Amino acid sequence: MVTFHVSSSNAKIHAQRVLIPLESMQQLALATGDRVLIKHAETPDKFVLRTAWPSLTLDKDVIEMNAATRLAGEFRVSDPIHIEKYTPSDTTSIAIRVTLRFLAMPEFTLNQTLTSYLHEILCDQRYVTRGDVMDVRYMGQLRRLRVEKIHPDVPMALMSTNTQVIALLPDDKADHEPSQQESKPISYQDIGGLEKQINQVREMVEVSLQDPELFVKYGMKPPRGVLLYGPPGTGKTLIARAVAQETKAHVMVINGPEIISRYYGETEQKLRDIFAVARERAPSIIFIDEIDSLCPKRDEAPTELEKRVVTTLLTLMDGVETSRANESTMTTAADRIVVLGATNRPNALDEALRRPGRFDREIEIGIPNSDARLSILTTLLKRIPNMLTQEDINTIASKAHGYVGADLAAVCREAGLFCIRRNALSESKVDLKVTLQDMNDAMAGIRPSAMREIMLEVPKVYWADIGGQAYIKDRLKESIEWPLKHPEAFERMGIRPPKGILLYGPPGCSKTLMAKALATEAGSNFIAVKGPELFSKWVGESEKAVREVFRKARAASPSIVFFDEIDALTVKRGSDGSGTSVADRVLSQLLNEMDGIEPLVNVTVVAATNRPDIIDDALLRPGRIDRILYVGPPDYASRRDIFQIQIAKMTCDKDVDIDELAQKTEGCSGAEAVALCQEAALFAMEEDVHIDSIKRRHFLKALGSFKRRITPEMLQFYADFQTRSGLLPA
Repeated sequence: MVTFHVSSSNAKIHAQRVLIPLESMQQLALATGDRVLIKHAETPDKFVLRTAWPSLTLDKDVIEMNAATRLAGEFRVSDPIHIEKYTPSDTTSIAIRVTLRFLAMPEFTLNQTLTSYLHEILCDQRYVTRGDVMDVRYMGQLRRLRVEKIHPDVPMALMSTNTQVIALLPDDKADHEPSQQESKPISYQDIGGLEKQINQVREMVEVSLQDPELFVKYGMKPPRGVLLYGPPGTGKTLIARAVAQETKAHVMVINGPEIISRYYGETEQKLRDIFAVARERAPSIIFIDEIDSLCPKRDEAPTELEKRVVTTLLTLMDGVETSRANESTMTTAADRIVVLGATNRPNALDEALRRPGRFDREIEIGIPNSDARLSILTTLLKRIPNMLTQEDINTIASKAHGYVGADLAAVCREAGLFCIRRNALSESKVDLKVTLQDMNDAMAGIRPSAMREIMLEVPKVYWADIGGQAYIKDRLKESIEWPLKHPEAFERMGIRPPKGILLYGPPGCSKTLMAKALATEAGSNFIAVKGPELFSKWVGESEKAVREVFRKARAASPSIVFFDEIDALTVKRGSDGSGTSVADRVLSQLLNEMDGIEPLVNVTVVAATNRPDIIDDALLRPGRIDRILYVGPPDYASRRDIFQIQIAKMTCDKDVDIDELAQKTEGCSGAEAVALCQEAALFAMEEDVHIDSIKRRHFLKALGSFKRRITPEMLQFYADFQTRSGLLPA
C-alpha cells in the first residue's frame, strides 16, 4: 500500500477532487474521475470519499486537498495517508434521510429552495458519507456544512431523488429534525369516501405485514402486491400512507420515472437497492407511484431500458415471494414486504405484472359518487372553522359532479382563502369562519379533474331567456333534471331515465340554445361535441375519439353529451356505396357506446339536427334515442315571448307594439325574430347615430326588407318525416 503525505492547497480545487501525482495514479491504476477512499494511516477506520484528479507538478508521495476535505478526514498537513480505489458494492444502502448542519451561522434563512439546492448537490456527488464536510455557495455566500446523520445509520449511502435532506443551524437540536419535514401522520379516519377500498387494502396488506405466518399455516403465500388504479387525485397515495402509518411499516416511495438514470444498469441497481433496504427495515411497504411510466408493456416499450426495468421488477417481486431455495420455509420478518402500485393507466402495464403472485389484487379508486363526496367534505370540514349546516354540505356534495378528493380539498382550501380575504377588509378579525357563499365561490373557480381536458365555458343561458317552446322545455326537464332530483321515483316505478334525446327542426328554432340552457340549469357536467371534429384521417382515431368522449362522460357522471349537427356523424350506413367509410365505423362505435355491453349510467345524450331523414335508423330506436322532439317555428305566443325578452334588452320607444310584431312574423324562426330586432336597431342608427330609442317605423322598415328562411316546403318536409317515422306532432 502506497503512503502519501497531505499538502494544503493554495489554488482553488473542486470541492470533491483531490490532486494526485500522475505517476502515482498510474501506479494505483486510477483513471481521471475515479472515486478513491482516503484513510489516515494511523486511524484507517475513518475515511473520506473523493474524486481522483491528476497533477503534473506534485511530488510523487504528496496529495493535495482543500480545507473541507482535510476537516472531514481530520487530516493535518504532512500527515501520512493511504489511498485506494473505491469499488461500488451491490450492498450499498440508499439514503432515506440525510441531515446536514451549518458549521457557522449563515446570513440567509433556511427554506425549501436551499434544501432543494443541497439535495441537488448531494445527488450530483451520488454518494454521501457520515462526517463529510462540504463547501456550498448560496446567495453569494460560501458556507460550510457537515453531514451529521444518515438514515439508515450507515457510514456511506447512495443518494436518490427520494432522499430527504434536512438542513440544521449550528444551535438546532437534532432531535427535532423529523418534525421540520414530516407531515402529520395520516390515519384511516382522515380519509373520507373510500371506506370500501380501504377495507380491501387492509385485508390484503395488514395481515401480510403483521402476521404472515397465518398464511403459511393454511398453506397459502401472503399477498405481495396490490395495484391501485384510478384517476389522479382520488386518494391512491393517501391510502398507501395511511396503511403504512396504521401498520407501523417502513415506507419507500418510488415516483415512477424519478429513478430512471442515463447510465447503463444504474436504474436496475436503484430498484435492487430499494428492495434491499425494504428487507432490512421490514415490515415495509414499497409504493410505486405512476408505475405505468416505469413498467410499460415490453412489446410496446420505446427503448431497451424500460424492458430491463420491467424484468428487474418482476424478478424482485418474485424474490419478495421467496428469497430462499426452499419455498416451504416459514416466512420471516425479512420477507414482510408489500408492493403497492398506483396508476391511472392500468392497461398500459406489462401483463406479467398483473398476475397473482405479483400484484395479487387490483382495486379501483374511482371518482367519488354523491355519498362519497359527502363523506370527503365532512372529513375535510372538520379541520376548518365553518358555519355550514348539514344541509349546506349535502347541497355542495350533490352538485360537485366529477370532483375527486383532491378537487374537494382544493375547494375547501380556496374557501378558506376567500374567508381570510373577506375578513382582511374588515376591522373585526373574530368571526373567521367559512360560509356557504365562500364554498360556492371556490367551486366556481375550481374545475373537476375529470372534466379539465374538455371543460367548456358554456354561456349562461337560462330557460327564461328562451321565449316559448314550453312543451320542449318540459320534456327536457323531465329527461335531465328529474333523474337527478327524484331518482327514488324512477326506482319506485321500475323505469330508467331516457338515454338520448334528439331535437330536430328547421334552422334557427333554438335547438342549440336549448342545449346551452340545459347545461346551465341542470347542473350536470356538460360535454359539447361538434360532429365533424371527431373525424380523423388516421384509421381508428375517429372511433377512439368517440370512445374517449364517452369515457370522460362516464367518469364525470352525471353528465350531458351534446352532439350538434349529429347528422354529420350518423349518416345511414352504406349511403356512400362502400360500407367501409369512416362515418360507418364512427356510427357503429356510437351505437355501441350508447347501448352496448358497457352500460351508460347517468349519462344523457342530447343531439340536434335539421336533417333527421339521413340519420341511421339504428340510432333512432328506443334504448338509444328515447325521445325525438320536433322544435318547430314558434307560434304566436312564443314569438311574443321572444320579442318581449329581446326588446327588454334594447332601448325602444313606447310606440313599439310587441303584439303587432308577433302577428307580422308568422312563420319566422326564433333566430329570425332576434335578427329582426337587430336590423331595426341598425336602421335607427343609420337614421341618426345619436338616436335615443328605436321607433315603430324602424321595425316596420326591417319587416319590409326581411326575407323568411323557413319555407312551406321545409315545413312539409318535417311533417312528412313525422308521418313516415310514426312520430306524434309536438
